[in-house]
Amino acid sequence: MLKIKSQNISLLTYIILFFCLVSLSTDLILTNKIFWGTLFFLSFIFSKIHFKFKSIAVGVFALGALYIQLIFNQYVLSEDFFLNCLGVLLIIKFSELKNKNNLLSYNLISMIIAVASLIKGQDILSTLNSFLILILLVVNMYLIQQKEILDFSLKNILKYLGFALSIFPIIIIFYLVFPRAEVNFRLFDTSASSVGIPDSIDLGSFSQFSNSDEEVFTLINNNFKKEDLYFRVKIFDYMEKDQSWRPSSSYYLFSEFKNSLRINGNEDLNKNYQIILEPYKKKWIPSLKNSKLVTNDIQITKDYFNQSFVSRELIDRKKKLIFKMNKSDYSLDNPLKNYYTLLPENVSPKIKEWVNKNNVSTKEEFIEKIYKRFSDGSYFYNLSPQINSNNKYENFFFNSKEGYCEYYAGMFVLLTRLAQIPSRIVTGYYGGDLNEIGNFFQFKQKDTHAWAEVWFDERGWVRIDPTRAIPNSNIRNSLNNYFVNNDKFSSSIFSNNFFKTINFYFNYVDFVWTQHLLSYDDNERKNFIKELLNLNFSKIIVWIFVPILLFVSIKLLYNFNSTNLMRLKLAFILLGKKRKLQIKNSDTIQEIYLKLMEKDKTKYQNFFKFYEKQIYSNNQISFIKVLKLVF
Repeated sequence: MLKIKSQNISLLTYIILFFCLVSLSTDLILTNKIFWGTLFFLSFIFSKIHFKFKSIAVGVFALGALYIQLIFNQYVLSEDFFLNCLGVLLIIKFSELKNKNNLLSYNLISMIIAVASLIKGQDILSTLNSFLILILLVVNMYLIQQKEILDFSLKNILKYLGFALSIFPIIIIFYLVFPRAEVNFRLFDTSASSVGIPDSIDLGSFSQFSNSDEEVFTLINNNFKKEDLYFRVKIFDYMEKDQSWRPSSSYYLFSEFKNSLRINGNEDLNKNYQIILEPYKKKWIPSLKNSKLVTNDIQITKDYFNQSFVSRELIDRKKKLIFKMNKSDYSLDNPLKNYYTLLPENVSPKIKEWVNKNNVSTKEEFIEKIYKRFSDGSYFYNLSPQINSNNKYENFFFNSKEGYCEYYAGMFVLLTRLAQIPSRIVTGYYGGDLNEIGNFFQFKQKDTHAWAEVWFDERGWVRIDPTRAIPNSNIRNSLNNYFVNNDKFSSSIFSNNFFKTINFYFNYVDFVWTQHLLSYDDNERKNFIKELLNLNFSKIIVWIFVPILLFVSIKLLYNFNSTNLMRLKLAFILLGKKRKLQIKNSDTIQEIYLKLMEKDKTKYQNFFKFYEKQIYSNNQISFIKVLKLVF
């Protein structure tokens, strides 16, 4: 049997530290995790040595570690930074756990981390992890107060779990009542990140952004076809002299061309869609073309020039948005059309010559010639193309003939602009991965894509994806599942059908949890508080106390035996009679019997006889006989 001294509970302390760091380290970069690992190693060394000014040394050590953590958080005093500081302090506090006060302080920091993670965490794993930390903390704090050696039998384990489960209603009510406030304060502007779409694109710039399985958003399926899922994020419409593309700001477009854009009509297509954004810490909002935001969120605005959405604040929490599809008629005047044909003067003469030679008929026929050239079998889709020329587009178009979406979209827009056809590059996410269990699409960073839009006076902006012209046989490698479905391109463990199904089920459970969690918004929180104040208990209140009811039921079942059953019967006999009969807690069973009324003595004579035998002798009565005596 496992026994443990109350003053030597290092095992449970290790476990609590592990789960606390797991809850905090999910979003940390690798170097930050290595830093925390180094801190733990140093704290472990500190815990084994003793010297006169150890407390001062640990304090200086903590200040230095907090400053380094501030550097890792890019000098941003945000919620994440304060949580990471708690993680750093918890690791350092591990170096001085030699007395009860330090252990209690350690548990207090852990409890703050657990509650903060519970409020912040929006996926099922982080929530379960927070609950587990709180359970372990209650048990640990109970053990700290004990002086004797504790026996970890099944009975004691149930008792410890009972203490832990008893705080569940408080945790859940705290979770439902406490508002999810945001605190962010930047000391310096450091916005470097490899998530999302780059601020400017050049041939090869997408490679560092697309090679990731990090989730970006989820689309709740509403009879969508996968090939129609082009979620736009950024539009690149200006080519610099170095042949890189950058987006024009909505402020610039509005100030320069506000009289050149006209939008008429707003036909509702009677189709809505919902997306759940991951906390990718950017301001852009992925959306389909011709969308209108239904969710009432004053932080999100629409850029009508680019038909895209942007948030005034960083998306650092999961957020559910609802859009509806509509149809409007756009018209551009010549100044804006001319802007979408601008190119620098140093464009390759060889590319210009090809355009002049092939642009001899209509816009549609010229665009068809470009598409046919990409599909003639000589061009390849490759995530790692060779770039060995200063004139990158010329080399790609005439020599190397391999690249990925950014190459083909940029080349296409360059050719159409040389033909005086207004066009632009659109970047975002394409395809996604359909979860057939839950009927939703998951979009990851590897689903980043670039395509082109061409302006036709009669039809407006028309999407053309030149990458789709590449034959499947010419796809050398791709991270986007839509471009290739061959198993040889998948390096994931979930490429196996069995593991993929398991992954689908887990993602479905997490999706359902997130749906319910995000549905509990600020209005729902206020309604919940109103119900509490009005004593109008809903089903959710009942479910709050399910853990306690479950524990009580298990404990009653565990303690269901002959002796406890007879004690329960005795309590029933004396119910409401103790004061009248002057029965004391110190009375023996014979003294209790003698104080009973005569009719009760006659009625319960056999019961008291066998009760004394059951409790005070080694001759136990059969369970069947006890049932007959009791009932």
